[in-house]
This record gives sequence, structure tokens and C-alpha cells, in this order.
Amino acid sequence: VPIATYRLQLTKEFGFVAAAALVPYLKQLGISHLYASPFLQARPGSTHGYDIVDHNRLSDDLGGEAGFAILSDALRDAGIGLILDFVPNHMGVGHADNAWWLDVLEWGEKSPHAASFDIDWHGLPYRAQPGVLLPILGRPYGDALQAGEITLKYDADAGSFAAWYFDNKLPINPRRYAEIIRTIVGAATAHDTTAGQALIGLAHEHRDPREPSYDAAPALKQRLAAIP
Repeated sequence: VPIATYRLQLTKEFGFVAAAALVPYLKQLGISHLYASPFLQARPGSTHGYDIVDHNRLSDDLGGEAGFAILSDALRDAGIGLILDFVPNHMGVGHADNAWWLDVLEWGEKSPHAASFDIDWHGLPYRAQPGVLLPILGRPYGDALQAGEITLKYDADAGSFAAWYFDNKLPINPRRYAEIIRTIVGAATAHDTTAGQALIGLAHEHRDPREPSYDAAPALKQRLAAIP
């Protein structure tokens, strides 16, 4: 049970190692627990740490695993506990660096991470299917599309498609890949090429609009990435 806490705001200039250097002083003050600001991987350049983009990694800016080990050892040797300022709904959304958010944009309510966000899926009455409205466009959708500000891009390494609006990535659900593939092969008049035939064959296998499932989608992406 914490008796006396001391809060430290960790930043790139004051990371794990710098905090470890203060531990003897905290011990002299009679501090029982260090109360640290968020130190999971936040958006690069974050000054507060609350805009987390990866909950499975310690912040690189603060010193990563190696730096945290130094702080942890210092606290243990001093008999001081550690409290992490962790707020589940504080995350960095938008852009292209939060894997949980991107998964939700790709799979909607079917994403296992959907419950991590407070989303009103039925807030768009003119849509037959649940969806989320993102206020990211700087002009009406049609104008932005006509101006070429919204582009479809293919990640050859990941075998995935996404629409991009400047630095905002909007992943395409893999159940639409077959349609996209057929359109691209047709536009490139590549039906008779080796790659074109392989792509059309892959699209034909996934012609069911209900497939692939969430669990089967990675295999589709791997096969797509393997086609030269």
C-alpha cells in the first residue's frame, strides 16, 4: 500500500536513466512509491506520453527496455515501488502508428480491439452497416477525392491495401481485396502475365464477400505479398 508517492513526468530529455539517478534522493525523502507518467510507446515526439500507440512496448524515447531495467533495479534496491500513470482510453489515433486503431479501421466491430475504443457504431443513420465517421478531411469528400488527396496504396511487404489521406492511413478490409485485385489487373491489362494470372486466381479463391475471416486474413496477405 503506497504511503508516500512522488510523481515524475518522464520525457525524452528526462527518461528512465535520469529517473534512476533520483532514486537515492527519493529514498531519503521517505517515498514508498514512484508515481511515473505514462511510459509505454507513445507517438514519436510526445511531451506527455498519453498518446500511446503501442501498449506492448516501453517507450524508445525514454530509454526502452534497457533504460527501464536500470530504473527498475534502482527502485528495487531502494525498496521503492512503482505506480504507472495508465489511462486505457488515452491513445494516439489517426495517422498510421497505432496498430489497435488501424485494426479497428480495417475490421470494424469484428476487430478484437474494437472494445478498446468508445465508438458509436450506429451513429450514421444513412448507412446500412455500422461505421465510424472520422473528421479528417479538409474539404468535402468528393472534392478531396477529385483533387487526388485520397489515394489507394499497396504495401508490397505486408500484402495489404489502404486508402491514404496525407499521413492518415485507412486500411481496406481484406474482404474487398478480390474486387480491388480484379480491377487493378484489368486496368493494367495484365491477365496474360504470370503475376496477373496468380492475382486473378487468388481473387477467385476469395470471391465470397464474407471471406476471409479475421483469422484467415493474414494468410491472404502473405500469399498476396509473395506474388512478384
